[in-house]
Amino acid sequence: MTVDFPVSKGAHMDPRLERLVAERASLAAESERLAALLAAERSGRALRAISLAYGTGCKDDFERERQCRADEEQMKQVRSLTRALDRQYHHLTTSARAARESG
Repeated sequence: MTVDFPVSKGAHMDPRLERLVAERASLAAESERLAALLAAERSGRALRAISLAYGTGCKDDFERERQCRADEEQMKQVRSLTRALDRQYHHLTTSARAARESG
C-alpha cells in the first residue's frame, strides 16, 4: 500500500513533509525505472533458466540472470524505503493534525 502525499498549493508545508514528498517522488521514479528493466529482463527468464539448467547457457545468460536478481533486490529495497516514508508521513501528518486540533 502506498500513500499519496497531498501537496496543497500556496500553503506552507512543514519542511520535513516537503523532504518526504520529494524523496517519495524520487523513489517512485526509481521504482518505475526498475519495473521497466525487470519486465524486459524477465521476458526471457524461463528460456534462460532452461538453458542454464541443462548447461547450454552462455556467459550472457548468466550475466542477465545475475543482473535480474540484482534488480529484483534493488526493487525490494525501494519498496521497503517507500513503505518507511509512508509511515513517517502518516506519523508527521497525524502529529500535526493533533497539534492543530488541540491548539
